[in-house]
Amino acid sequence: MVWYGSCRCSGVVVFPLRGVRLITIAWFGAICAFGCGRATEAVRAQDSRTALETVEPSSSATTDRAHGTTDAGDLSDAPAPPAFFEELQRRAQALAAEPPRSRRAVQLPDALRAIDYDAYRSIRFRPERSLWRGEPGNFEVQFFHPGFYFGDAVALSQLRPDERRAEPIPFSRDWFDYGKVAAPGPDAQLAFTGFRVHAPINTSSYRDEVIAFQGASYFRPIGKGNVYGLSARGLAIDMGEPTGEEFPRFTEFFLVRPRPDARSLWVLALLESEHATGAYAFHVRPGDPSVITVNAELYLRRAPRVLGLAPLSSMYLFGEESPARFGDFRPEVHDSDSLLLASATGEWLLRPLSNPERTRVSSFRLDKPAGFGLLQRDRRFASYQDLEAHYQDRPSVWIEPLSGFGQGSVRLLEIATRLETDDNIALAWVPDDTSGPRLSLRYRMRVGASVGALHTGGMVAATRWAPEQGKRRFLVDFAGKDLAGGNTQAVVSVERGRVVEQHIENNTYLPGVRASFLIEPAPETRAVELRAFLERAGHALTETWSYSWHVKE
Repeated sequence: MVWYGSCRCSGVVVFPLRGVRLITIAWFGAICAFGCGRATEAVRAQDSRTALETVEPSSSATTDRAHGTTDAGDLSDAPAPPAFFEELQRRAQALAAEPPRSRRAVQLPDALRAIDYDAYRSIRFRPERSLWRGEPGNFEVQFFHPGFYFGDAVALSQLRPDERRAEPIPFSRDWFDYGKVAAPGPDAQLAFTGFRVHAPINTSSYRDEVIAFQGASYFRPIGKGNVYGLSARGLAIDMGEPTGEEFPRFTEFFLVRPRPDARSLWVLALLESEHATGAYAFHVRPGDPSVITVNAELYLRRAPRVLGLAPLSSMYLFGEESPARFGDFRPEVHDSDSLLLASATGEWLLRPLSNPERTRVSSFRLDKPAGFGLLQRDRRFASYQDLEAHYQDRPSVWIEPLSGFGQGSVRLLEIATRLETDDNIALAWVPDDTSGPRLSLRYRMRVGASVGALHTGGMVAATRWAPEQGKRRFLVDFAGKDLAGGNTQAVVSVERGRVVEQHIENNTYLPGVRASFLIEPAPETRAVELRAFLERAGHALTETWSYSWHVKE
């Protein structure tokens, strides 16, 4: 997969949804590039002469009742980070008082500088060289070679939990099988570009990959039964801004040697960028779901326009709303299909992801969030028909803030693309106040296939639409055994348009209810904002479905 994609950008839409206020921003004729965890963090600056259209917010039409609760499951809190984390914080704070350090690029020999993706993949780490291989315990670590888009060196060290001094892990050519690539000479000055952690997540007899760190501040976690899909990041700076995005990078990692009976692992990291430095502690517990607790201490040299915390990135090419788009034989192609938000007031809002004609940035007001994340809810092979990519097995990721998340918004970037090799979806929580020189935050990530069923009420299962003489018919499936019957009705609200007709039908195949409604846009309207949920006797039964219909696309 490739990290970046050029995009054509679009307008601004603003609307509030009880406790969640949405602003959609876009750019006309701008060129942008978004880096993701799958290749280089190449960023092309956008044309700063952007044209913006602003639509005033209108009143919310959603219910004041809570839309369900989350099932916390087995999420016992992670212990305090190892003692060395204090030293890492001091280093990060000291670096923030100095000018930014230059990137440490690996000086690649000719044989590695121009290789393609297939050649890079042929460079294999020798499993017998894995860190902690042959020792009692559940974890071992393998390392990534430089080449292709991965040219930034990272320093790797290991230490014990109670130690304050780390032992460097030197690069060795002998640890790799070079496959299709000519092995570099002994005088080549090479370095690692990342690593992956292995543990017995699927069976007790084999150590599968559970998380990989490589490129900028990206890491890719998975849960039991998953294949790699969406990525997470340590920090996002100016994500979705017309001036271009800055990509912080992890420059040093410290692997804390786990005890023989440990079921979890600590990874410490030093982050650096133009605007900030940071000390990170990741407590990784593989399972169903995998649980990663993140402690981060950030030190700002100066405040960026947009500081994105707990960022995620993913890919959405097309789904059930436009099957076989671009002449593809597959019905759907995506790593994630939905954005889910849980507000402090108890409301749950689901926004289907999109691959727009022109790139959009949306901001959802979410103070003191209960949670947010990117989900892959559709787990049926029949929805994808891809025997190689296994999109039905891509993980969902749910972010549960624990501290440091006050007043702010969730920002969603959707980049126009025609390639599934582009990670065109980015998400982060953006605080209102970044004036302080230091930010402390802590959050928990749940990763896996089961994460999509967080909401205990009815859930949005699918979104489809069809044009009808200048109008559009929407069909939204809500899944839940107790939704049909009685006085269940759909509550549909529209901004800059009107509901021409609406009804619901029992969908025994989910089981659940299908809400069908015909929408007519107001004259000269560019975007119609829609919301819908099911209720019975004034009580909300489902999540709130949210959708932005861009009429000219």
